[in-house]
Amino acid sequence: MIRVAFLIFLLLSAHSEAKACFDLSQKQPERLSGMLTYRIFAGPPNFEDVATGDAPEPAYILLLDSPICLTGDELASADRSFSTVQLLPIVGTGGLMKALVGKRVEAELSEPFAGVTGHHHAPLLATVVRIYTDHDPTREFGTPATTIRAFYYALGQGSGDEASKYVVPEKRRSGPLSASATTAFYGSLDEPLRLLGIEPRGESSFVAHYTFKRGARSCDGRSVVQTVKRDGRNLISSIRALDGC
Repeated sequence: MIRVAFLIFLLLSAHSEAKACFDLSQKQPERLSGMLTYRIFAGPPNFEDVATGDAPEPAYILLLDSPICLTGDELASADRSFSTVQLLPIVGTGGLMKALVGKRVEAELSEPFAGVTGHHHAPLLATVVRIYTDHDPTREFGTPATTIRAFYYALGQGSGDEASKYVVPEKRRSGPLSASATTAFYGSLDEPLRLLGIEPRGESSFVAHYTFKRGARSCDGRSVVQTVKRDGRNLISSIRALDGC
């Protein structure tokens, strides 16, 4: 009986550690998370050492928490597991990726394909559609980030009344942070605001990254959010857009 129980334990353990396998023919994976790094690889002519004359090839490499495998392509094999992915930036993501190096991120991907040439520096390459910090709520406990997150969640619902609860009282009735102004703008979006991440710039200053769409214009924006403490509560005192939206 003990032997049977032990065998069941081993089977369950093996199952829990099974790697995720993605089908390239179905344009998978669409999303991955891990630690974002930046490396310089050796390129042509020998792909061996930059210091001996090979061209430097910079690359963003995502270090996955757990190994994955690929199927759906003649270059892919479910028997081959790996933990690195080369991320290819597009216009609008390069600057943000630079700022996120060394941090845990989640990336939305498109056009994934298996690495095959010396210019491919991981078994899987994919274009980054969006990238943002991987949200761990425990890291925000006791900080003003919880206020900022609640504020943007309310904007995502187009609810200025709810969002204004997290703004200093003197700015709730009039101005761009008022309930009426935020409801009028965020309640009429063609695609609602989606908060992608919050990065601290100090004890009371943060950068919020978000997306939304209004009419033909899609916004992939960031704002500096300043907070103050009033009666033991963290409230938003000002917001300054960095990307024009």
